Amino acid sequence: MLRMKKILLTPGPVPVLEEIRMAQTREMITHRSKEFSELYEDLCTRLKRYFNSEEAYVLTGSGAVGLETLAANLTIKEEKAVCFPNGEFGEKLAETFRVYTNVEAHSAEGARGWNLERAKAAIDESNADVLAMVYNETGYGIRNHVREICRYAKSKGMITIIDGISAWPGTEFDMKEFCVDGFVTGSQKGIAAPPGMALIGLSKEAVERFMSRDFIPSYCFDLRRHKKRFEKDRQTPNTPAISLYWALQAAFNVLDRKGGLKACVKRHADAAAHVRKRLTQIGFKLVAEKGFESNTVTGFICESPEQAKSIKERLENEFGIKIVSCRGIYKDNGLRIAHMGNFEMEWLDACLDAIETITK
Repeated sequence: MLRMKKILLTPGPVPVLEEIRMAQTREMITHRSKEFSELYEDLCTRLKRYFNSEEAYVLTGSGAVGLETLAANLTIKEEKAVCFPNGEFGEKLAETFRVYTNVEAHSAEGARGWNLERAKAAIDESNADVLAMVYNETGYGIRNHVREICRYAKSKGMITIIDGISAWPGTEFDMKEFCVDGFVTGSQKGIAAPPGMALIGLSKEAVERFMSRDFIPSYCFDLRRHKKRFEKDRQTPNTPAISLYWALQAAFNVLDRKGGLKACVKRHADAAAHVRKRLTQIGFKLVAEKGFESNTVTGFICESPEQAKSIKERLENEFGIKIVSCRGIYKDNGLRIAHMGNFEMEWLDACLDAIETITK
């Protein structure tokens, strides 16, 4: 069990296990060494297996860096991307893609989730070349139905790009089954490593797309350079955050030791269901509609901004438990509890018990 002075139930960064944290303290090596090549090859090979992707890379930078990398490499200025924001992070995705291509954004009203029934007409009418959207809207705790949406978009001949930063590995995902061409997640979320790494997966079609281009509007994150260097000697084109890569390898070891992806998804789903049940019993309304609930973070609505502020402050000051406010339309009267990464069920119960005490 991880011992902490405070219980951190925020949707990233999440608590880091001692063995993962200590992996960063290994003696430094050069990134132009056999030892680093072996480390990086192991990370990319395991990511390919986890994602079921054609290729996978680890980039130094946040998940946002990975998302921008996909936008730069997989979109073309003269084309169009259709996006489906339903929260702050979906809006950020659309803004990122606007730097590199034309964007048609369809924002959901309220805090509604996206499924194919709701997105189909917009996809049909957009004549877009690319579909890009968030799997798990972190600001509310909403899981969009990206499998059915991406499979439909792919049937229309579109390139599909998914921001899975707060979804993976706590939510079911398979690139080939979902028909996803570009996928990104972040190290500080469900895999529970330190912040600072973007993990990206690519389909065969995605690789062919960027390798056939004469110009990529980025130098550091030109995936042609990453692919060529990896094929040459299993290294990166630029100096990576080597200590963080050791930590990521340790996090992968923990994931595999705890039963792998299926066990991880189940643990997150069970925790999410438990949190939702307890919050409902206490008397709160959940942000997510039924069928769109997140496995990794739950948003709930308080009676007033004053109650939300009181709960958050008292949890931290009196009980040593840190949670965060919702974003967007519920930023004042909504709160979020994360059940993400290597959490303990007793942390969640301690938080829920404290909320029940505060609201009596």
